[in-house]
Amino acid sequence: MTFELADSLIDEILYSMENQDAELVVDAQEGSVLPVDGECVSSDDLDGDTDERYYSLPEWTSGDGFELLRDFTNNLHSPLAREDLRRAIQGGRGVFRRFKDVIRTYPEVERKFFVFKENRMKARVVEWYNRLRESWGMERLAFSESDALEETEELVLNDFMFRAYDSVKDGNDIGRCSDLLAEEYARQFSLELGDAVAELWRRLSSAQGRGEKFGFVCRSQSDEFTGCLLFSFCPPSAKTTVALTDFFVLQDYRGLGIGEELLSKCLPMLKGRGIQWILISNTIIPDAMGQLLERFGFRRLGSGYLADLTGVNTID
Repeated sequence: MTFELADSLIDEILYSMENQDAELVVDAQEGSVLPVDGECVSSDDLDGDTDERYYSLPEWTSGDGFELLRDFTNNLHSPLAREDLRRAIQGGRGVFRRFKDVIRTYPEVERKFFVFKENRMKARVVEWYNRLRESWGMERLAFSESDALEETEELVLNDFMFRAYDSVKDGNDIGRCSDLLAEEYARQFSLELGDAVAELWRRLSSAQGRGEKFGFVCRSQSDEFTGCLLFSFCPPSAKTTVALTDFFVLQDYRGLGIGEELLSKCLPMLKGRGIQWILISNTIIPDAMGQLLERFGFRRLGSGYLADLTGVNTID
């Protein structure tokens, strides 16, 4: 007996797959999940052919669950959350509880995980259903986990607000967070070298910010400052050339697509103002940021970057 994989049935299956304490089946006639308890469904009902009414659920073991945690953690781009989660999943007993306790302290990452988990399990369900369809002589359904992950990024970004920089409303936050970034650099290196790198960052940030700044900032729905991308004309009398003065995302919010979204909003704004050239002078540019800049059309210029907005392709 064939059945349709309706959204409501998918939700039931996803909820039931993690139940390790009961044997559950899909009732093809009713389009629902039922327990094998000897009342509504008995073990004898499961012995059928391709016209059977009851189908065992897709397999999902504790091993699958752990692999899910490991894949999510290893591919997470938020450094603080990634390291905390890696420590949580090391060892044996209590892994799932430790992971749950840690990820609760990173609400945006937690939401990303829930959608990641749903997409991974949904891919398992669709593959299971496609094997049934093949046995019924029907075509397979299409499902792309990568497309679903792109939708995940969009959902996460809905938790944030992107708006034009306001020096009165945002100036203090940017100064405070710039100091936090300097402290982060100081911790990455030992002793005096860390202090030197932090001081270099402060000097560069101060020197680049002499002119009037403009760009975008990102805040959470609770109005917590999370990052910014700002520019100023260079020199101040320039009309078509700007220098990047501030571009950072706070540690707790990295890996959620905020930096990419800031670039996606700033570049069209700059083009609209008739700006052609963007300069990024000698500064501290992490590898991940360099890769992001190159995706948006920047090219290396010495130890900095340069973009010509007449040829830049923004990321859709």
